[in-house]
Amino acid sequence: MKKTFVLAAFFLLSLSCLAQEPNSPPNVTLKWAPTGLLVGSVSLQAEYNYMGKNSLTAKIGIPANRKHSFEYEDKDAEFDMKATSFLAGYRMYLSKSKHLKGIYLEPFFKYVHHTSEGVGQGTLNNRNVTMSFTNNYNGFGVGAQLGAQFLIGKRFVIDLFLLGPEINSAKNNFRAVEITNSIPWTHVEAGEAEQDIRNFLDQFPFIRNKTDIMVNQSSKTVTADFRGALPGIRTGVSFGIAF
Repeated sequence: MKKTFVLAAFFLLSLSCLAQEPNSPPNVTLKWAPTGLLVGSVSLQAEYNYMGKNSLTAKIGIPANRKHSFEYEDKDAEFDMKATSFLAGYRMYLSKSKHLKGIYLEPFFKYVHHTSEGVGQGTLNNRNVTMSFTNNYNGFGVGAQLGAQFLIGKRFVIDLFLLGPEINSAKNNFRAVEITNSIPWTHVEAGEAEQDIRNFLDQFPFIRNKTDIMVNQSSKTVTADFRGALPGIRTGVSFGIAF
């Protein structure tokens, strides 16, 4: 993956070399999508426009720690989340007379690697316990983005991602370990721990009831694995400059 992101970064930087003379219409945009921060990523985007209404687009997501709370046994469990991503697309503006602006359709390919770690408090057989959580997600997807881009003063860019349905081939591994002490779980505690994790995963659409859950009493660990297709929607906004 390191080579992929080096190439992506080189592509984003090299686009600036393709810009035309200052008095010519801009054909390159560099943008930032603040919505990426919600999942732990700094999202940088670039677009190279050619032949008037056709563009090549790319996005890289650089990991940036983001804290988020999820409910575990009726209490908040704090998670630290980070995401790494790459997206490549081919954008087609639907208006014949406008350059780098207007309604567009953009088929795209994307890759996302998302990790999170957290700690939650609960009970097992009336005993207070502390659970350590880790989650690891990898997904490859394709989709089609319907959006609208605006140029303000010929240089400032607002790019709206209105509706972007996508389908992903995903693999997710969730792991919960009791860290209160080193005494193995009893059969009753193991059963309660499994049910607690099932209830926790019910918060997340599409993967709930589709995970393979395993319990290890001696290591006091519950794992939940998912592998399969996941639908999604790409939406948001980015801001940048054109040159």
